[in-house]
Amino acid sequence: MTATDTATRRAKAAAAREAAERRERRRRTIIISACVAVALLLAGGIGFAVQSARTDTSGALVPAGAARSDRGIVVGSPSAPVTVDVYEDFQCPICRAFEEQSGDTISSLVSAKKIKVVYHTLAFLGSESERATNAAAAAANEGKFAEFHDVLFANQPEEHTGGFQNTELVHLGSSVGLTSVAFVGAVREGTYNDYIAQVNDAASRRGVQGTPTVYVNGERLQTTALTPDGITAAVTAAS
Repeated sequence: MTATDTATRRAKAAAAREAAERRERRRRTIIISACVAVALLLAGGIGFAVQSARTDTSGALVPAGAARSDRGIVVGSPSAPVTVDVYEDFQCPICRAFEEQSGDTISSLVSAKKIKVVYHTLAFLGSESERATNAAAAAANEGKFAEFHDVLFANQPEEHTGGFQNTELVHLGSSVGLTSVAFVGAVREGTYNDYIAQVNDAASRRGVQGTPTVYVNGERLQTTALTPDGITAAVTAAS
């Protein structure tokens, strides 16, 4: 066997391993999503309970792109005919499963100007969530919320393990071009912590009880509809 043949076999083996890994990741996502749907239907809730301290945050610094009414971060054309509200926590594993399954569908609908998405990033799973959400607000202030949102979910740590430290968040930001002094400073100083409290409070007032929760033009989607087909159908019906 020649060196070329050996290299070819190795390349094919590597490609086969990568394909198998992709299939396994997809299988796990489907299983997780199915189990989540069943569990939540039985429990009568979505994800985890949202708690709001409702402290006075009237002087909070609000990032660019945040809606005045509920402080969600708007992604997409303001003139899009349908508004999709998405409530998530960056440390919530069910939210990650939702993004892996339906994130591309949402992005495609945004790109087609069929929807605008209002992301309400909550922080109820501890300090890890608060640090990540503060960093996401800093990213929004520089016009890179969507990119940073995806990077955070792709690098989600296990719950309550001390993940999403500021040093890591700064590094993740640099991977999507967030390298400014303002971004780094906001991450390290918790600049948007009061803003986070406002988002949590607005979600609580709306009756959001967990994550992920999705509304299409004000109508809450059932757990079984939190799929690419379910979201697409809801958007089509609302158009």
